[in-house]
Amino acid sequence: MCNHKSQIKSVDFLSDYYSVSYSELMAEIYGGPRYHENAFDFLPGPVVTAGKPNELQLFHWGLVPWWVKTEADGFRLRPGTVNCKSEEMYSDDKPSFRDAAKNNQRCLIPATSYQEWRWMDPKGKTKIPYNIRLKDQEVFSIAGLYSRWKNKTNDEYFYSYTVLTTIANPFMEKIHNNGKRMPVIIPREYEKDWLNQSLTKDDVLAFCQPFPPEKMEAYTISKLITSRKEDTNVPAVLDPQAYSEVVD
Repeated sequence: MCNHKSQIKSVDFLSDYYSVSYSELMAEIYGGPRYHENAFDFLPGPVVTAGKPNELQLFHWGLVPWWVKTEADGFRLRPGTVNCKSEEMYSDDKPSFRDAAKNNQRCLIPATSYQEWRWMDPKGKTKIPYNIRLKDQEVFSIAGLYSRWKNKTNDEYFYSYTVLTTIANPFMEKIHNNGKRMPVIIPREYEKDWLNQSLTKDDVLAFCQPFPPEKMEAYTISKLITSRKEDTNVPAVLDPQAYSEVVD
Protein backbone atom coordinates (compact mmCIF):
# COMPACT_ATOMS: atom_id res chain seq x y z
CA MET A 1 0.00 0.00 0.00
CA CYS A 2 1.20 3.58 0.47
CA ASN A 3 2.18 4.38 4.05
CA HIS A 4 5.30 6.50 3.52
CA LYS A 5 5.75 9.61 1.40
CA SER A 6 7.75 12.81 1.05
CA GLN A 7 6.77 16.38 0.26
CA ILE A 8 9.81 18.63 0.38
CA LYS A 9 8.52 21.68 -1.48
CA SER A 10 7.49 24.91 0.22
CA VAL A 11 3.89 25.99 0.65
CA ASP A 12 4.63 28.82 -1.78
CA PHE A 13 5.76 26.28 -4.39
CA LEU A 14 2.57 24.25 -3.92
CA SER A 15 0.47 27.39 -4.11
CA ASP A 16 2.00 28.21 -7.49
CA TYR A 17 1.83 24.63 -8.71
CA TYR A 18 -1.90 24.30 -8.05
CA SER A 19 -2.74 27.99 -8.58
CA VAL A 20 -4.37 28.15 -5.15
CA SER A 21 -4.19 30.36 -2.08
CA TYR A 22 -3.32 29.45 1.51
CA SER A 23 -3.54 31.07 4.92
CA GLU A 24 -0.57 32.12 7.02
CA LEU A 25 -1.90 29.97 9.84
CA MET A 26 -1.98 26.93 7.57
CA ALA A 27 1.65 27.49 6.55
CA GLU A 28 2.71 28.01 10.17
CA ILE A 29 1.04 24.83 11.40
CA TYR A 30 2.37 22.72 8.54
CA GLY A 31 5.97 23.83 8.83
CA GLY A 32 7.63 21.52 6.33
CA PRO A 33 9.43 20.21 4.46
CA ARG A 34 8.53 16.56 5.05
CA TYR A 35 11.44 14.42 3.93
CA HIS A 36 9.65 11.39 5.34
CA GLU A 37 6.08 11.13 6.53
CA ASN A 38 4.79 7.93 8.10
CA ALA A 39 1.04 7.45 7.69
CA PHE A 40 0.76 6.09 11.21
CA ASP A 41 1.91 9.37 12.69
CA PHE A 42 -1.39 10.79 11.37
CA LEU A 43 0.17 14.18 10.65
CA PRO A 44 -1.61 17.13 9.03
CA GLY A 45 -0.50 17.75 5.45
CA PRO A 46 -1.46 19.97 2.52
CA VAL A 47 -4.32 18.93 0.25
CA VAL A 48 -6.52 20.54 -2.39
CA THR A 49 -10.13 19.41 -2.13
CA ALA A 50 -13.10 19.27 -4.46
CA GLY A 51 -15.02 21.34 -1.92
CA LYS A 52 -12.44 24.15 -1.93
CA PRO A 53 -10.46 23.68 -5.15
CA ASN A 54 -8.86 27.14 -4.93
CA GLU A 55 -7.34 26.73 -1.48
CA LEU A 56 -4.50 24.73 0.05
CA GLN A 57 -5.68 23.21 3.34
CA LEU A 58 -4.27 20.99 6.09
CA PHE A 59 -5.91 17.59 6.57
CA HIS A 60 -4.68 14.70 8.73
CA TRP A 61 -3.61 11.44 7.11
CA GLY A 62 -5.96 8.69 8.29
CA LEU A 63 -9.63 9.27 7.45
CA VAL A 64 -12.12 9.76 10.27
CA PRO A 65 -15.64 9.16 8.85
CA TRP A 66 -18.31 11.76 9.52
CA TRP A 67 -20.52 9.23 11.29
CA VAL A 68 -18.27 8.19 14.18
CA LYS A 69 -19.68 9.14 17.57
CA THR A 70 -16.56 10.10 19.50
CA GLU A 71 -13.02 11.29 18.86
CA ALA A 72 -11.72 8.09 20.46
CA ASP A 73 -13.80 5.97 18.08
CA GLY A 74 -12.51 7.93 15.10
CA PHE A 75 -8.90 7.72 16.15
CA ARG A 76 -9.21 3.96 16.69
CA LEU A 77 -10.29 3.61 13.05
CA ARG A 78 -7.38 5.58 11.58
CA PRO A 79 -4.80 2.76 11.27
CA GLY A 80 -7.22 1.09 8.86
CA THR A 81 -8.10 4.21 6.90
CA VAL A 82 -4.72 5.58 5.79
CA ASN A 83 -5.26 3.77 2.47
CA CYS A 84 -8.34 2.83 0.47
CA LYS A 85 -8.41 0.43 -2.46
CA SER A 86 -9.91 2.55 -5.21
CA GLU A 87 -11.89 -0.33 -6.66
CA GLU A 88 -13.66 -0.72 -3.27
CA MET A 89 -14.34 2.91 -2.33
CA TYR A 90 -18.02 2.84 -3.35
CA SER A 91 -18.71 -0.49 -1.68
CA ASP A 92 -21.32 -0.70 1.09
CA ASP A 93 -18.84 -3.01 2.81
CA LYS A 94 -16.47 -0.04 3.20
CA PRO A 95 -18.57 2.51 5.11
CA SER A 96 -15.50 4.50 6.14
CA PHE A 97 -14.96 5.46 2.49
CA ARG A 98 -18.32 4.94 0.80
CA ASP A 99 -19.97 8.21 1.79
CA ALA A 100 -16.91 10.31 0.93
CA ALA A 101 -16.76 8.66 -2.48
CA LYS A 102 -20.48 9.09 -3.16
CA ASN A 103 -20.41 12.72 -1.99
CA ASN A 104 -17.55 13.61 -4.36
CA GLN A 105 -15.17 14.33 -1.47
CA ARG A 106 -12.02 13.84 -3.52
CA CYS A 107 -8.70 15.55 -3.01
CA LEU A 108 -5.21 15.95 -4.42
CA ILE A 109 -2.35 15.10 -2.08
CA PRO A 110 0.96 16.65 -3.18
CA ALA A 111 4.08 14.51 -2.97
CA THR A 112 7.62 14.66 -4.25
CA SER A 113 8.16 10.92 -3.79
CA TYR A 114 6.92 7.90 -1.88
CA GLN A 115 8.59 4.85 -0.41
CA GLU A 116 8.02 1.11 -0.69
CA TRP A 117 9.89 -2.01 0.36
CA ARG A 118 11.03 -4.82 -1.90
CA TRP A 119 11.08 -8.28 -0.36
CA MET A 120 14.32 -10.08 -1.19
CA ASP A 121 13.01 -13.45 0.08
CA PRO A 122 9.55 -15.05 0.20
CA LYS A 123 8.95 -14.25 3.89
CA GLY A 124 10.27 -10.71 3.83
CA LYS A 125 13.11 -11.31 6.27
CA THR A 126 15.21 -9.00 4.12
CA LYS A 127 13.45 -5.89 2.82
CA ILE A 128 15.06 -3.08 0.84
CA PRO A 129 13.51 0.41 0.87
CA TYR A 130 13.09 2.32 -2.39
CA ASN A 131 12.29 5.95 -3.04
CA ILE A 132 9.91 6.32 -5.99
CA ARG A 133 9.32 9.53 -7.94
CA LEU A 134 8.29 10.81 -11.35
CA LYS A 135 10.96 11.49 -13.94
CA ASP A 136 9.70 14.85 -15.19
CA GLN A 137 7.77 16.33 -12.25
CA GLU A 138 9.14 17.79 -9.04
CA VAL A 139 5.71 17.44 -7.45
CA PHE A 140 2.89 15.06 -8.34
CA SER A 141 -0.62 14.51 -7.03
CA ILE A 142 -1.78 11.39 -5.24
CA ALA A 143 -5.54 10.86 -5.36
CA GLY A 144 -7.43 10.81 -2.10
CA LEU A 145 -10.78 10.97 -0.37
CA TYR A 146 -11.42 13.37 2.50
CA SER A 147 -13.80 13.70 5.41
CA ARG A 148 -15.01 16.33 7.86
CA TRP A 149 -15.98 15.06 11.31
CA LYS A 150 -17.69 17.26 13.90
CA ASN A 151 -16.73 16.85 17.52
CA LYS A 152 -20.04 17.34 19.33
CA THR A 153 -18.33 18.08 22.63
CA ASN A 154 -16.81 21.32 21.37
CA ASP A 155 -18.37 21.82 17.89
CA GLU A 156 -14.94 21.76 16.26
CA TYR A 157 -14.26 19.99 12.96
CA PHE A 158 -11.52 17.45 12.31
CA TYR A 159 -10.39 17.19 8.69
CA SER A 160 -8.76 14.04 7.37
CA TYR A 161 -7.96 12.05 4.23
CA THR A 162 -7.09 8.64 2.86
CA VAL A 163 -4.76 7.72 0.00
CA LEU A 164 -6.39 5.83 -2.87
CA THR A 165 -4.45 2.87 -4.25
CA THR A 166 -4.64 0.72 -7.37
CA ILE A 167 -2.93 -2.36 -8.76
CA ALA A 168 0.78 -1.93 -9.36
CA ASN A 169 2.12 -1.27 -12.84
CA PRO A 170 4.97 -3.53 -14.07
CA PHE A 171 7.58 -1.13 -12.69
CA MET A 172 6.04 -1.11 -9.20
CA GLU A 173 5.29 -4.84 -9.22
CA LYS A 174 9.02 -5.42 -9.06
CA ILE A 175 9.52 -3.06 -6.12
CA HIS A 176 6.35 -3.60 -4.08
CA ASN A 177 6.48 -7.29 -4.88
CA ASN A 178 4.65 -8.53 -1.79
CA GLY A 179 1.55 -6.34 -2.12
CA LYS A 180 1.66 -5.28 -5.78
CA ARG A 181 -0.20 -2.04 -5.14
CA MET A 182 0.62 1.60 -5.77
CA PRO A 183 -0.99 4.97 -5.04
CA VAL A 184 -3.33 6.40 -7.63
CA ILE A 185 -1.37 9.22 -9.26
CA ILE A 186 -3.37 11.82 -11.15
CA PRO A 187 -1.60 13.04 -14.30
CA ARG A 188 -0.74 16.72 -14.22
CA GLU A 189 -3.15 17.58 -17.03
CA TYR A 190 -6.09 15.97 -15.21
CA GLU A 191 -5.61 17.29 -11.68
CA LYS A 192 -8.40 19.87 -11.91
CA ASP A 193 -10.68 17.28 -13.52
CA TRP A 194 -10.25 14.98 -10.52
CA LEU A 195 -11.76 17.71 -8.34
CA ASN A 196 -14.83 18.15 -10.57
CA GLN A 197 -17.84 17.37 -8.39
CA SER A 198 -19.94 16.46 -11.43
CA LEU A 199 -17.95 13.29 -12.15
CA THR A 200 -19.89 10.04 -12.25
CA LYS A 201 -18.78 6.88 -10.48
CA ASP A 202 -17.50 5.52 -13.79
CA ASP A 203 -15.58 8.74 -14.40
CA VAL A 204 -13.91 8.52 -11.01
CA LEU A 205 -12.95 4.87 -11.38
CA ALA A 206 -11.50 5.61 -14.82
CA PHE A 207 -8.97 7.90 -13.13
CA CYS A 208 -7.85 5.13 -10.78
CA GLN A 209 -5.54 3.31 -13.17
CA PRO A 210 -1.85 2.42 -12.71
CA PHE A 211 0.41 5.31 -13.65
CA PRO A 212 2.52 4.80 -16.81
CA PRO A 213 5.67 2.97 -15.70
CA GLU A 214 7.90 4.71 -18.24
CA LYS A 215 7.30 8.01 -16.41
CA MET A 216 8.55 6.70 -13.06
CA GLU A 217 11.96 6.07 -11.52
CA ALA A 218 13.25 4.67 -8.23
CA TYR A 219 16.43 4.06 -6.26
CA THR A 220 17.36 2.26 -3.06
CA ILE A 221 17.71 4.32 0.12
CA SER A 222 19.00 3.89 3.67
CA LYS A 223 17.12 1.82 6.22
CA LEU A 224 17.10 4.94 8.38
CA ILE A 225 13.54 5.28 7.12
CA THR A 226 12.54 2.32 9.31
CA SER A 227 14.09 3.73 12.50
CA ARG A 228 11.88 4.25 15.52
CA LYS A 229 14.64 5.89 17.55
CA GLU A 230 16.06 8.43 15.11
CA ASP A 231 14.44 11.41 13.44
CA THR A 232 13.57 10.30 9.91
CA ASN A 233 12.38 13.73 8.77
CA VAL A 234 15.88 14.66 7.56
CA PRO A 235 17.35 14.96 4.04
CA ALA A 236 19.61 11.96 4.64
CA VAL A 237 16.59 9.65 4.72
CA LEU A 238 16.35 10.03 0.93
CA ASP A 239 20.05 9.60 0.17
CA PRO A 240 20.83 6.74 -2.25
CA GLN A 241 22.30 3.59 -0.75
CA ALA A 242 23.44 0.44 -2.55
CA TYR A 243 22.70 -3.08 -1.28
CA SER A 244 24.54 -6.24 -2.23
CA GLU A 245 21.22 -8.11 -2.35
CA VAL A 246 20.02 -5.94 -5.23
CA VAL A 247 21.61 -7.08 -8.47
CA ASP A 248 19.31 -5.44 -11.05
